[in-house]
Amino acid sequence: MHTANPLQRSFTTAHTRKVIDLEIEMAEALIENDGTAFPDSTFEEGYIAALKFILNQSSSNVREEYEYMMDELNEKDESEAA
Repeated sequence: MHTANPLQRSFTTAHTRKVIDLEIEMAEALIENDGTAFPDSTFEEGYIAALKFILNQSSSNVREEYEYMMDELNEKDESEAA
């Protein structure tokens, strides 16, 4: 009898594929604009944060930073237009 590896079993997340894709797009935009929004974090900390988001154990810190970045860019555009 073959016992399945517990690290290879399926699970269901509270987030849709669309929400996860949006998280990736926001993270890519942060990288493109700033290089990183989390210069004091390690790769492992980011990995843990991402997994906690997927498991619905924490909110999206990427979304918070993305919204902050967009607010800053919009304010800059408005001040340059004035």
